Amino acid sequence: MEHVSRTVFRTVDGFKGNNLICRVLLSVAAAAALCLSSCDKARVEEGSPYSAEDVGFGTLIQDYLSADYASSIGQVRVTADKVSVSGSYAGNGDFIVAEIPPYMDLLRTSDPLTVFSPESGDFTFEADRFITSGDMTYDRLLSKWAIFERTSSGGLRLVSHARYPDSVQSCLDRPETVLKNKKGLGGVHPNDFISDFDDLDLGSATLNMYITLFTYLTPGSGRIAHEYGGKTYYFDEDYIVNNLDRVLLEARRRDMAVAAILLVQPASSAVDNSLGRLLTDPSCNGGTLIMPNMTSPESVNCFAAVTDFLAQRYCRQDDMYGRVDKWIVLNEVDAASTWANAGTRPMHVLTDYYIKVLRLVYSIVRQYDANTEVLASFTHSWTALSGDYPVRDMLGIINGMGKAEGDYRWGLAYHTYPWDLLNPRCWECPNSTFSMDTPCVSFRNLEVIDKWIFMPENMYLGSRKRSLWLSEAGINSRSYSDADLEEQAAGTAYAWKKIEAMDGVDAHQWHNWFDNVGDGSGALLGLRKFPDSQYAGAPKPAWHVYQAAGTEREDEVFDRYLDVIGIGDWDIIVDSDEID
Repeated sequence: MEHVSRTVFRTVDGFKGNNLICRVLLSVAAAAALCLSSCDKARVEEGSPYSAEDVGFGTLIQDYLSADYASSIGQVRVTADKVSVSGSYAGNGDFIVAEIPPYMDLLRTSDPLTVFSPESGDFTFEADRFITSGDMTYDRLLSKWAIFERTSSGGLRLVSHARYPDSVQSCLDRPETVLKNKKGLGGVHPNDFISDFDDLDLGSATLNMYITLFTYLTPGSGRIAHEYGGKTYYFDEDYIVNNLDRVLLEARRRDMAVAAILLVQPASSAVDNSLGRLLTDPSCNGGTLIMPNMTSPESVNCFAAVTDFLAQRYCRQDDMYGRVDKWIVLNEVDAASTWANAGTRPMHVLTDYYIKVLRLVYSIVRQYDANTEVLASFTHSWTALSGDYPVRDMLGIINGMGKAEGDYRWGLAYHTYPWDLLNPRCWECPNSTFSMDTPCVSFRNLEVIDKWIFMPENMYLGSRKRSLWLSEAGINSRSYSDADLEEQAAGTAYAWKKIEAMDGVDAHQWHNWFDNVGDGSGALLGLRKFPDSQYAGAPKPAWHVYQAAGTEREDEVFDRYLDVIGIGDWDIIVDSDEID
């Protein structure tokens, strides 16, 4: 192990929006001459502003992704108390290895958190995992590392891609929950119909975790204290036990795999407004949900503490409180202005921000479960805009950044609604074409994302398929008339036949369990009717279709809907060779 000559420290219940129209985020016309993505150029031409600073930063990110550096960080390993960094630099200059925490931007920093000066071109050094920074204890698990060269003017020039930890010592290395089928339910919550877990023979579920509904900065009656980073945070025990533990234990008893969806609400909706403000990015300008603030040590520590508390509780050998198998990070980030707001940003800037959040969650949960994954959440957009950015382009950035900075186990939590959320005739969705350039991916053309997920360039380390959960998608019934309920049921049968035929799709979580006014635009996406006194959550025909899916009764129940769809049999799968 090489001696490091010096170290310098510096102090430091789910709902759905309206996806019926394409909402285009606009940009500043003066930026049109810069190197922007096609998506960003379209916004530039329409004239709504990004800040000049963000436009420039977006260009830096694109240049970084395409750069071919002669120096490299080869590996970063994290143990219980140490971080080991190895790599090599090329040339005869004054080179340093810099540590970049999440609240710093690699491409805009001039003063890294810590600096190491290796004595030769090929180096390996070890550092303490935890360091004191002001009144906090910082965990280097969250950092990435890069090589810089000092310039003659005293500045720093980046000469390598950065690298996040390649390996993290875990206290739990148990097998992943085996999915017994692809049938799941989205946004599960305590209610009188938990028996649906059995009656529908569910293999998976998603559980919304609105962290701003149960987290506090101050102690109080009935709050669980959790220390992280030298600070103590507090969690509403009644909420945790009755809204999270209760459902997770029910799922665990049935060997269901569960993905927790980490969600952050604006400060105005948080139970602790001070915590809400701490978690709000300074550029946030609205949104139903927001991106957690990654711009300050205090904010990063807070979000990391919440993640640490949840991972520690739900990644235990004894499953005392239930089990979380996968972690969906935020909601529909391609529609960030509504569902992950961090201000009006160019696509590369917003995606880079989201990657920081993905990486933070991934690093923390891997300490507790070596086989868990983080899933990135998207609408049904592909090349067209359902919200602010095309999903395929965002996936390209996430993929490219993983190749540059060390790959990790991220997968997709994709929402394959029809483009027209209200139209149950999903087999007719005109924007779902059988092309890799399709505007959107819905149940009709699942073959597109199934082909994408198996492409080597999209796989983890080029060889392992990433998880693909259709974590929020359902079919609408326009009303409770017999004809409309029959169309919803037909769409449900069609969707299942597609899902079951796709080897790349691991699981589907139907949204919604019950009809819910929060689904917007009058959508009735539930398998059950409204759980009110009038309808009492009565099962719809789609519920019975979903129950029969994957069982020996499937053909008996499904075949009655062939005439509704207008086909003679279920030969509806398009061969991947036919997708251009």
